Amino acid sequence: MQDVAASVNVKGIRDPDWKPYSAMLKGVKRFEEKHGLAPGAQLRFILEPRRADVDMHAISLRLESDEAAMAIPLGERNIFTLPVEQGPLYEKAELSVNRKAGSVRWIPYVRSAASSDTIRRLGDLRLACEVHWAIDKDTLPFAMRTAMGALGGPCNFVSKKGTYSFSEPRRITAATISYNGKSAPVPFSGSSFTPPLREQDWSDDSVVELTFDNEQAAVITSPAASPACAPAYADAYRAGGPFPRY
Repeated sequence: MQDVAASVNVKGIRDPDWKPYSAMLKGVKRFEEKHGLAPGAQLRFILEPRRADVDMHAISLRLESDEAAMAIPLGERNIFTLPVEQGPLYEKAELSVNRKAGSVRWIPYVRSAASSDTIRRLGDLRLACEVHWAIDKDTLPFAMRTAMGALGGPCNFVSKKGTYSFSEPRRITAATISYNGKSAPVPFSGSSFTPPLREQDWSDDSVVELTFDNEQAAVITSPAASPACAPAYADAYRAGGPFPRY
């Protein structure tokens, strides 16, 4: 689990931020199972700072086990593709970055061609949520994980009290969803917006259009995606995942 001291050192970082490779592969599997939500998208991940004071320049990402290691290239905005099918040498591997534990968020990045700087496709968001839940759900205590599953999981809450929000690096001033001539406002607050993931009357091809305050960047203290099914749970998850333990 991410708040347990990592067993590797990364370029002199005694306690680096890390993720179990096995957990990330669960996200890859879920992406393949639910790829119909966003058939034109590929699965990538993005590393984002948990706090505004985290330096995201010159980030180094590695996949390491006791037997082997490899560097993983990072693209613009620290977006990367997870290597898969690496064989038995990496069965117990960890992904680690040269930043202190608790500094970085590991977020699914799912974007179809319909997406842009201000447009988010609903099917992409639904799929990103599914991947995120698959990666992080095992960090929850059994009772909470079972309860969340009984409610449909954060991407398909049967109760309207359960929501799943996405955050942007800039403050949002307006958010609207539209499809086939129909439109509706999307709840937002600060840099976060809450699309109607569970509402099946909105097609996967629906688009969420965001308007940003270009004069003021958001202070990054919330995750790129956060479920909120109860106040305590939501507050903990906004720390950036993985899912909290109680």
